[in-house]
Amino acid sequence: MKTSINLKDFFNSLSTALDFTYSGLSGHHRRVAYMAVMLAKKLRLPDERIRTLYMSSIIHDIGAITMRERNLLAQLEIEDPFTHSEMGYRMVKNIQFLEPMSHIIKSHHDSWRGGNPSGLRGNEIPLESRIINAVDRLDVLLNKNAAYILEQSEEAISRLSVLAGRIIDPDIFAELSELASAESFWLDLDYQFLPDLLEKLLAGYDFYVKDDMLSDDLLFDVSSLFARVIDSKSVFTHKHSRLVAAVAAKLSLVSGLSQEDADKMLMAGLLHDLGKLSVPEEILEKPGKLSPEEFRIIKKHTYYTYRILDNIPGFDEINRWASFHHEKLDGSGYPFRLNGENIPTGSRIMAVSDVFSALTEDRPYRMGLPRQRVVEILGNMSPEGLDPQVVKNLVNNYDLFEALPKRLDPLTPE
Repeated sequence: MKTSINLKDFFNSLSTALDFTYSGLSGHHRRVAYMAVMLAKKLRLPDERIRTLYMSSIIHDIGAITMRERNLLAQLEIEDPFTHSEMGYRMVKNIQFLEPMSHIIKSHHDSWRGGNPSGLRGNEIPLESRIINAVDRLDVLLNKNAAYILEQSEEAISRLSVLAGRIIDPDIFAELSELASAESFWLDLDYQFLPDLLEKLLAGYDFYVKDDMLSDDLLFDVSSLFARVIDSKSVFTHKHSRLVAAVAAKLSLVSGLSQEDADKMLMAGLLHDLGKLSVPEEILEKPGKLSPEEFRIIKKHTYYTYRILDNIPGFDEINRWASFHHEKLDGSGYPFRLNGENIPTGSRIMAVSDVFSALTEDRPYRMGLPRQRVVEILGNMSPEGLDPQVVKNLVNNYDLFEALPKRLDPLTPE
C-alpha cells in the first residue's frame, strides 16, 4: 500500500479493543503503558527498550481474549496468571518485527521468587516484564469508579507492598513507590487526561516503520494478529474475519478494483469486527434469537470499530470499508444509517463478503448453507440492503469464493 506506519498510533488504537469489559471501557492497557514508561524513564532505560516496553505493555493482555478471562485478571493474586501470558506470547512471536515483545509478554506475570513455567526467577525475568507486572498489579488495586483517586493511593501502595519480594521485584516496587509519592502520579491516571499525557510522554521516540514493503507486511501481520483475537472470542466465529478478508479482497478484484485497493480491502476485512470485542460472549454464542436489548448491544460493534480505527492516521479509507459493513442501501442499516451513494463501494463489497461468509461457515448450531440457498438469500437482501451488482459479481464467480474456506490456515498459533 506504500505507506509508513506509526506503531505507537496503531497499537494504541487497537489496544482499546482489548480494554472492553462487562462494565465498558476500562483503560487498563493505557494506564499500564503510562506507568511502565514513567518507571522506565526513572530507571534510565535506553530509548529502544522504552519503545519495546511501550508496545509490550499496551497489548500485554492480548492473550486474555474473552471478557470472562479479563475479569479474572482483576484479582490482585491471580489463580492462573500464565495461560493468557503464554497465549499472548504464541500470538506475537511469529511476527518477526514484534518478536522481542513476545518474551516480555510471556513473562509479565512471572513471580519474583520463581516457580514460573518459564523457569525464570528474580533478575532472570526480563526487566520489562518485571516493570509491567508491578504496574499491572497496582492498576487492578484501583477503584476506577471512585470520585477521588488520591483517597486510594496509600492503601494501594500498602497492599502492593505485600507482593514485593514474592510476586514483584522489590527494587521495582521501591522505585514505583517513590514515583507514587507525588499526587500528580495518581491524578495523571484519570482516563480523561491520560491519552494526551501518554502522547507527550512518548514524544521524541521514533515509532515509524518507513520501509514500504516492511510497513505493508507489518500492517498485515498485526491486522491478522487482531483478527485472531477477534475470531477466538467465540467458537461461532473461529475464522470469520480471515474468511471475510479473503472474500472481500477477491471480490474487489472481480468488481474491477485495483490490486492496491484489494490489499486495503484485505486489511479492512481482518479488522471489520474489531468492535465485537465489546460484546459479551454470552450474546455472541447465544444459539437462539437475540432479544431486542441483546441486538442493541450487537449494533454497537461497528460503531466501536469505526472509532478505534479512526485514531490511526492514514486509515480513513480502510476504516470506512471495515466499519460500514452493516449499512444498507435503503438507509435501514447501522450504526450511521447511511444510504445510497453515501456508502462507499468498498463498504458495499465488505457487506456482501460478510453476509456470504456468515452463510457459508459451519457454526455449532448449523452447517454452512449450500450454494442455492446462499444465492437465494443474497438475492433477497438486494437491492434494498446489498448492492445488486456486487452480489452479481460474487454469484457469477461463486466457484472462486466457495473454495476459499478450505484454504484458510488453522487459527491456533504454533
